[in-house]
Amino acid sequence: MLTHSNTVYKINSTNCETSYVGQAGRLLKTRINEHRSRINRNSSQHSVITEHRVNTGHDFNWNGVKIVDEEKSLNKRLVSVMIFIYKQKQSLNLQRDMKLLDLL
Repeated sequence: MLTHSNTVYKINSTNCETSYVGQAGRLLKTRINEHRSRINRNSSQHSVITEHRVNTGHDFNWNGVKIVDEEKSLNKRLVSVMIFIYKQKQSLNLQRDMKLLDLL
């Protein structure tokens, strides 16, 4: 599964109901490794995943990342991301990730 590209994926927190939805044109494994390495680095460009980890101590189910959609077209992937963000119970995604959904 991590060898797939052009995916929309969901990462769940292992300690609460929060989740993060993202997309990757590259191999999913590459994108997940970037998320994980940001947590381990001292960076001023923290992601929402890193912020959740730092603020709560919660970890993520890195081995249980789910592909929720596969789409070669970037524009269609971005729409799919917005739809799956909207469907989440407790989203870590920022409001700006949904900015184009009103155009549908």
